[in-house]
Amino acid sequence: MSTSALSILTGIGAAAAGLSGEKVSKSGEIPGFDIASIITALLGKSGGGGNLLGTIASLASKTGVLNSSNVGKIAELAGSLISTGKTSSSKKETSGIAGLAALITGGSGSGADLVSIATMASKLGKTAKDESSLSNMASDLGKTLSGNFGVSFNGSEKTVNALDNVLENDSKSVLFKSILKGIIN
Repeated sequence: MSTSALSILTGIGAAAAGLSGEKVSKSGEIPGFDIASIITALLGKSGGGGNLLGTIASLASKTGVLNSSNVGKIAELAGSLISTGKTSSSKKETSGIAGLAALITGGSGSGADLVSIATMASKLGKTAKDESSLSNMASDLGKTLSGNFGVSFNGSEKTVNALDNVLENDSKSVLFKSILKGIIN
């Protein structure tokens, strides 16, 4: 379950990047997103983190530990933040917001999956008329992940705001936070 949580969290990051028009590399790197720092910031506000945990997680990310057999350690941390439950929708959805949510929940977190998520999100993002409708699209994605696919975030809006310290102040980061706010349980 915790590895699933990590793949969902990285999938949400890829979706936010795609919605904002950015690409994800074939290696799975999402520009401007350090998943270990994001997990640490979220845990810090929800009572599980601290400076030492932040240092360890950041070092793990920067030294490539996330791509090795130790990915389970970070996945365990993600598992305390993101959980999945009953679904009311099929993971076989193929288009629109529901299709993107299905791709996120059905992904493995691999580079190829993240590229697919970002590509689909980019196509959806191009249909938005303005920044407001793009933000609404991100919020709808979060609500669809929660309502139809049983994904929930075990934090609060205040927890999400802790990301301001580790994310850039750009469209992708705003969209990422909008998606997370949509899955708050």
